[in-house]
Amino acid sequence: MIVVVNRVLAGGARLAVILGLTAALSSSAIPAAAQCSGCGVDHRGMMGGAVPQAASAGAESLGKTAVTPQAREQAAQIFEERCQSCHGPEGHGDGPAAENLKPRPRDFHNRRWQKAVTDSEIAKAIVYGGSSVGLSGEMAPNPDLENEPAIVSALVERIRKLAK
Repeated sequence: MIVVVNRVLAGGARLAVILGLTAALSSSAIPAAAQCSGCGVDHRGMMGGAVPQAASAGAESLGKTAVTPQAREQAAQIFEERCQSCHGPEGHGDGPAAENLKPRPRDFHNRRWQKAVTDSEIAKAIVYGGSSVGLSGEMAPNPDLENEPAIVSALVERIRKLAK
């Protein structure tokens, strides 16, 4: 089941966030073919910070694929549509939804953080959500990007460039 959480932002604007499954389910509670009817991705284990074992193994290669100009364009569009509301248009963690979030979204310009995190960790947070890397569960997963390594790499590249 998909849950949409609507938040009222400052000035009365509304933000809808798609959270995915409504409860953490064990793999025995989900049929073997538990693909989402919306995106075709197997969402088992995506709640509560758990990452499916196969996905966890594949996470190491996320963010390490060659980036094409088309992937950069798609990443720019995804950042604008999905990331900017919390992280802000320039990645300072100051988007319109940021003031309502605890903890506040990451400021991608923070050089100390940039040095402390790997590309794989950034990619894993993008695809599987913040809780998959020990961060806030408020950062929703993007499971539709699991099979789009060039786009994920382009998003990681974009985030890395913000520290320069």
